[in-house]
Amino acid sequence: MSLTFEAFATCKPDLEPLVAAELAALGAAPRPTAGGVAFEADRVMIMRAGLRLGCASHVLLRLAEFPCRALGELERKSAKLAWANWLRADVPFTVRATTRASRVYHTGAIAERIANTITGSVDTRPASNESADDVARLTVRFRNDVCTISLDTTTTPLHRRGYRLASAKAPLREDLAHALVLTSGFGSELALFDPFCGSGTIAIEAAGIARGLAPGRLRPPPMQHLALFDESDWSTAAQPTDARDRLAPIAANDRDAGAIEMARANAERAGVADDIDWHCGAFTAHPWMQPENAPARGVVVTNPPFGKRVADANKLLHLYQSLGHRVTKLGPHWQATLLAHELRLARRTALDLTAAFTTRHGGLAVTALTTQRTTP
Repeated sequence: MSLTFEAFATCKPDLEPLVAAELAALGAAPRPTAGGVAFEADRVMIMRAGLRLGCASHVLLRLAEFPCRALGELERKSAKLAWANWLRADVPFTVRATTRASRVYHTGAIAERIANTITGSVDTRPASNESADDVARLTVRFRNDVCTISLDTTTTPLHRRGYRLASAKAPLREDLAHALVLTSGFGSELALFDPFCGSGTIAIEAAGIARGLAPGRLRPPPMQHLALFDESDWSTAAQPTDARDRLAPIAANDRDAGAIEMARANAERAGVADDIDWHCGAFTAHPWMQPENAPARGVVVTNPPFGKRVADANKLLHLYQSLGHRVTKLGPHWQATLLAHELRLARRTALDLTAAFTTRHGGLAVTALTTQRTTP
């Protein structure tokens, strides 16, 4: 069996450049495409990607790709694959199929044929609970009569870091929070302030970035549930690469005391509780909103409330105006990055904002707007 694999890191729409930059920093040669980034990798690189990618959703192994125009052909060709090299007998599996512009169009039949070939080759079984954590997940995709079979290298999506057991209303996905922080230009020499922190995800992701902590540090090792896992390779992949001390402060604010309590607990689980200063109250009352009390250089990174999340959207107009006014008062050495669903509200900040990426969150289109002028 070859120790070099064709891999694919999936991500939310428009985050492909950020994932490609993360992979390049790990030493891979990324090939961005719609929906993710392809790259060749050995086992160590696969594990390192699963551990350290902050903006990706999954890291998939491309097991096979072949032309296919009938279910019988699918069964014959898939039966030749080396399933025992990839799957463990004691770990159940799931098969999810999608199809488009192909003669093979029945997704249920596709999944059934693949499951039959697997159980004929490996003494394993389909999972009785598809949402369970300890499951090997396969994806079969038909596009234009070409079948691609992929295997997820982790048991949960990468954005589930493992620290957010408590969440406030409309929590921001961890991968989007990570992308916002990267887009803001945040670094260990800059302060960061989230005036509407909710569950604390942005501040927690920022603290992890500043310290050089792996986003997947709380998850089981990648591929541990697969026959491909190798303990020696994992020891190599898990070696710290850039851990460092925190330099500039991080502050987070929310007017909901319950949200602050949950955010503190999440930060504790993430191992960054000592890196974040929490404050409960109106954001305008935060000490940093007075220029004489704020750090000299920093970024405001936030997911502010918007109309779909607040009963009276008109009340938000003043909030966005106040946000823009306060950021401007901090001076030219402070920048801002915010996630916006309603651009009319974002414009009320009167900040010189540029769209960095547009993606989907909670079924809504959202745009990252930033005063930064550099692309990731």
